[in-house]
Amino acid sequence: MMKKIFFGLTFVAALTACTDDYKGWAAVPTVPQPTTVTFGDGSVTTVNVIDLNAVTDEFVQVCSISAPTASEEGYAPKYMLTFNDNTDFEISAEGKMATAALQDYLVKNYTSNPIERAINATVSMWLSNGTTAVKTATSAVFQVKAIPQAPEIEQAYYLTGSINGWNNTDTTYKLTNDGSDPYTNPVFTCRIPAPEDGSNVEFKMTPESGLGGDWSKCLAAGEEGKFNYNNDGGNLVIVADPDALYYDLTFNMLEQTWKATPVGFNEFIYEIGNESGWSEPHPLHGNGLGQYSAVIYLNGEFKFKPNKDNWDGDWEKVSGDATSGTLTTEGGPNMDGVEAGFYFVQVDLKEMTYKVTPVTSISIIGSVKGAWDTDVDMTYNEIMKCWEAHETLSAGEFKFRLNHDWAVNWGGTLDDLVQGGANLQLAADGPYVIRLFLSDEAPAHCTVKEDNGYPDNFYEIGNEGGWSTSHLLLGNGNGQYQGFYYLDGEFKFKPNADNWDNDLEYVSGDTTSGSLTDGGGPNCPDPGAGFYQINLDFANMHYSLLKIESVSMIGGFNGWGEDLEMTYNKEEGCWQVTTDAVSGEYKFRANHDWGINWGGSVDNLTQGGANLTIDGGTHTFKLYISYEGANYVTIE
Repeated sequence: MMKKIFFGLTFVAALTACTDDYKGWAAVPTVPQPTTVTFGDGSVTTVNVIDLNAVTDEFVQVCSISAPTASEEGYAPKYMLTFNDNTDFEISAEGKMATAALQDYLVKNYTSNPIERAINATVSMWLSNGTTAVKTATSAVFQVKAIPQAPEIEQAYYLTGSINGWNNTDTTYKLTNDGSDPYTNPVFTCRIPAPEDGSNVEFKMTPESGLGGDWSKCLAAGEEGKFNYNNDGGNLVIVADPDALYYDLTFNMLEQTWKATPVGFNEFIYEIGNESGWSEPHPLHGNGLGQYSAVIYLNGEFKFKPNKDNWDGDWEKVSGDATSGTLTTEGGPNMDGVEAGFYFVQVDLKEMTYKVTPVTSISIIGSVKGAWDTDVDMTYNEIMKCWEAHETLSAGEFKFRLNHDWAVNWGGTLDDLVQGGANLQLAADGPYVIRLFLSDEAPAHCTVKEDNGYPDNFYEIGNEGGWSTSHLLLGNGNGQYQGFYYLDGEFKFKPNADNWDNDLEYVSGDTTSGSLTDGGGPNCPDPGAGFYQINLDFANMHYSLLKIESVSMIGGFNGWGEDLEMTYNKEEGCWQVTTDAVSGEYKFRANHDWGINWGGSVDNLTQGGANLTIDGGTHTFKLYISYEGANYVTIE
């Protein structure tokens, strides 16, 4: 008969219930089991938080286990720590687990953000004779409290160095990620100009909290290709590249690596011409080698320029015609006029040449349509400024191409399409909406999503525009649409900008919300003249309005306190203010509340986007919300 075995256990740390079978050991039911043991009196003693930033040993104490007073001959006790998601770790009789295993668990489940995590846990005891193991007892739930190993990463860093006179207050060159959690996306980037004198760039990176003279938290030089936190090291150095116009800096804040990539040409150049009355520049995206391209609507003469907001260094024609020629910056005529239509425009600044190819078609081709011999022609979406197709496709490969020919074709990745790139992949059969963007201030890219039958966009139309102007409401793909517009009188909704087919009418509700029908009925009632957030739920046939009582600017210029009010310009459809009080970081918001706020970039403002920045001086800000489907601000 087996002896009764007694154990005493006191715990110092955290985590949940255990599985019945220890992974890796086979539990054989026919093996005689020892008498059930107990874990002391069941009390739990909380220990200090485990800060893995201060742990240097291979194993770390997560709890303490008192040794058994007796053991059945031939059986050796083993212990398992089980966290609340049923993840098991073998621990020693001293209550220690592998430090790397605890770090990996914290990063996987909570990210590497070095803040305290409290995890419910239990410990179970197993008795093994080397071939079989039996769980004999499980402790009460206790907590392991731990901080993952990681540096403190701020949301932004600023270059302080030879190109800005080592000015520790200068925020011109900002290193940041996309505004997300830096422990989820630790890759920070910025672009800086190469010195005109061809010298090296020496610098450190000042965190936001260190602006104004505090050097103690700067990023400084470490080993080759590495950096150190807390100003531990000398200056970072970019060795001059004689062909560089810019350097793209990339810092991985967790791996503590960095690199500088020389860029010989601007990321964009711009076409401007008669098609817009010489008022709207259209971007051509570069490949870093001086070659630029975009699909652009042209109508008449045009030219190219390096800067969006001025004519400095613009390029004119030396020789050629409307379809191709050579360029100069020394002054000359515009490119020859072309007939109205879309063109694939190419510029090579190394060779100083241009080429303009009429677009007769842009199409999808690939095994997604059964074979590589059938093009699916795409149509141009004027609102979204892209080429799109609604098509039922099969799982397989595809690419995009121009004019049913392989001379110009796009592949690679959805986010970065390049000439002659690899085939794209479609994982499953089904109906899809595919949109191809060839004229953005971004690399050529596309979106691929399932077509659930909802219109991409809806439109509001009403008395405020004499029932003649359709206002775009952007869809989220699930039947919900939103826009911000001035209303004054009755209105309704419709799925098409240019006709009244399948329009929606009012059923019941009040002046700010109600149910809708497509079976005929009255207009939605007048909510009172004013600016509104318009929300349409087509999936549930309902709408609601939120009146925008104010739109304002707020930022570091006023300590993120009192709002700088903007006024609504009904004729231009924008909110505007002229002021010399704004410098540094700022955002826009509605109704003096953060529930609706816009940031990101001046060309593409998004809800909750990153802070914007501007230097001091007198400026007129004009904020366009939902104007032709986009949110943006112009600054004069």
